[in-house]
Amino acid sequence: MNKIIDQILDFPNMVNQKLPKNCFNEMMDNSEGSVSDWTGKIFKVGALVVLVGMLISVITGGMDALNAADGLGKLSAGLCTLVLIYAAFPIAQVIRSAGDSLAASKSGMVDFFFKDVIVAHIKALGHITALVALFGAFCATIGWVLASDGMSIGVDLTDGFAYSYALPVDAMAAFMGMLGLEFVGGFIADFFSWDVTGSEATGYNLDGALAVGWEYVQVAIILAQLYVALAFYSFFYGILSSLFNWIKSPYLPFKSS
Repeated sequence: MNKIIDQILDFPNMVNQKLPKNCFNEMMDNSEGSVSDWTGKIFKVGALVVLVGMLISVITGGMDALNAADGLGKLSAGLCTLVLIYAAFPIAQVIRSAGDSLAASKSGMVDFFFKDVIVAHIKALGHITALVALFGAFCATIGWVLASDGMSIGVDLTDGFAYSYALPVDAMAAFMGMLGLEFVGGFIADFFSWDVTGSEATGYNLDGALAVGWEYVQVAIILAQLYVALAFYSFFYGILSSLFNWIKSPYLPFKSS
């Protein structure tokens, strides 16, 4: 009787093993280990989409700038178009590299989503913003040297970058407030809103040269903001990880004699 009951209970498994081309159960069993790989593929697809979209945008904008410009303006527009076509590839590679690092991650699900993905997102967007600023500075230099408007990258990523690191920055400002150090929180807010590119390079003169120089300084500021934001996030993630580990197995931090 027990054998008959076991056979009846084992009937779904027996039929499942005999189904042709049945790899769905294995796919489900391995789905957790495939999350990092699929996330990496999503980033790789995103890199291709960004590359194609940026090339189309730059070439279209470049043709419009060439048709609208006169004299040295055509040369400036042509050179800036080539610079921005070149820029599309390292910008897309930043996204691809982020996907490769996520695909190679061996972290558990919690660390993967709350650390690896967020850090990769902040880092990638920060590097892209810095590259956009750098190549924009190259175009500003060309326009200044040729005394023309030239071209610039038309995508402003400053707001997107600020949104990506808002969590660690706001958390650090709140933490400083809890310690009675509100002025430090204010300093942090001022640092992450720092932008020195207010003036434009108009004219082949000293003011134009300074305006171009500030474009390059802004690249360094963006990178500094990125690494400070990453340090903030690592600090708070470490605190939260230690707190959750302590909750799972609490102990008193006293040394026994």
